Amino acid sequence: MIGPGISDNDKPCSTVDDCGSEQRWRFMLFAVLLVAFILRIIAASWVESSVREAGRMFFVEGDANGYWHLGRAVAAGEAYSIHQPARRILRVPGFPVLLAGIIHTCGDSVFAARIILAVVGVACCWLTYCLGSQLVTTRVGLWAALLMAIHPLQIGNSILILSENWFTFWMLAGLWGMSNVLCCVPGRSHECRRFRARVVIYSVLTGALIAAAVLVRPGFILWLPVAVLAVFLFTEHRMTTKLVLVGLMAASFGAVMSPWAVRNYCVSGHWVLTSLWGGPSLYDGLNPDADGSSNMQFFDRDNVMASMSEYEMNAHYRQLALQFMRENPGRTLTLAVRKLFRFLQPVPNSLSAGWVDWCVCGVLWVVFVALCTAGLRARLLNPAGLLLVLGPFVLFMMVHMVFVGSLRYRLPAEFPLAILVATGMSQWLPGRKRG
Repeated sequence: MIGPGISDNDKPCSTVDDCGSEQRWRFMLFAVLLVAFILRIIAASWVESSVREAGRMFFVEGDANGYWHLGRAVAAGEAYSIHQPARRILRVPGFPVLLAGIIHTCGDSVFAARIILAVVGVACCWLTYCLGSQLVTTRVGLWAALLMAIHPLQIGNSILILSENWFTFWMLAGLWGMSNVLCCVPGRSHECRRFRARVVIYSVLTGALIAAAVLVRPGFILWLPVAVLAVFLFTEHRMTTKLVLVGLMAASFGAVMSPWAVRNYCVSGHWVLTSLWGGPSLYDGLNPDADGSSNMQFFDRDNVMASMSEYEMNAHYRQLALQFMRENPGRTLTLAVRKLFRFLQPVPNSLSAGWVDWCVCGVLWVVFVALCTAGLRARLLNPAGLLLVLGPFVLFMMVHMVFVGSLRYRLPAEFPLAILVATGMSQWLPGRKRG
């Protein structure tokens, strides 16, 4: 094996006959990224025009307003808090810090933020190419990048003032770093020093990139134990080496997270690694009035912040959600099914979609799933490669069967999943060398 994805017989770009010249592939990648950028700029212009005509700042109100408020506060050097009474650990800072940089540089321009996020979306397509090339072949990586470059929902999602696009960038970077850790195979004696340096660098980098993703979407913290387990299961190192690698990964993760955790201790008197919004979010999906969607009206109705601290409020709602699960196991299971349907549905609930939208998006999603199945049947990915392309999708699906379900939370996982789709496409497209 040469890495976590494919066998020696499928080694990418081993000859000109297999993959063509390097210059040709670079040109094709540039063309794909250019198409991705143009489509996202068009979408950004259309959305900006639409929201201005409607007299709003954002296409999807709610979370976007909160992120923009926090971005303004960081850019102005004000306290990182929102609402009254002040909630200072409501959101992790990854996305507001990006918005703060944009506001500081370009002023209070939402359109400028959309352009920057469009560039981030293009970078996500590039990282998909890198990961696909690493795990399968250059051809598969290019097709996966093209799929995400022209996918209508991915184009629209990338220019909204929401954290999913920025999170996708860091998640894909972490998966790429993780694939390099799993690719590091001990070499001959004269290569040992070079091997050690490489595997150490990628282990440290992987932990830091996972932490960066967690600082945008806290739920991704569950990926750290997955990465640790993968090192033990899918690498050929000695046990002592594996322990060193996971130790470095955990240390770099902690180093990136520690400033935020220390800040949270200073403002609340409690060690909080991510945020104090997990309790209400959990209760949002597990309460007597829950239907699988998000409805936070209970928070304003209960007004528990009038008598509780932010930390106590979080613990209060977490306890209520757990109590609901214990007392209503049947209802909890029914809600999980509803949330799963919302997670897997082809059209976002926030979009006022007609039957044409449902048909188009439904056909795209059915083809996507069918090609995923074909990619699995092709067996070009070994267990480590499958973990990297399927793992985020399964993780998000399970998390949002507990919290609230929405297609919005599935979209980041479609980027690595596109590699499996492209693998399925490669079984029918011309130009593939068959064994």
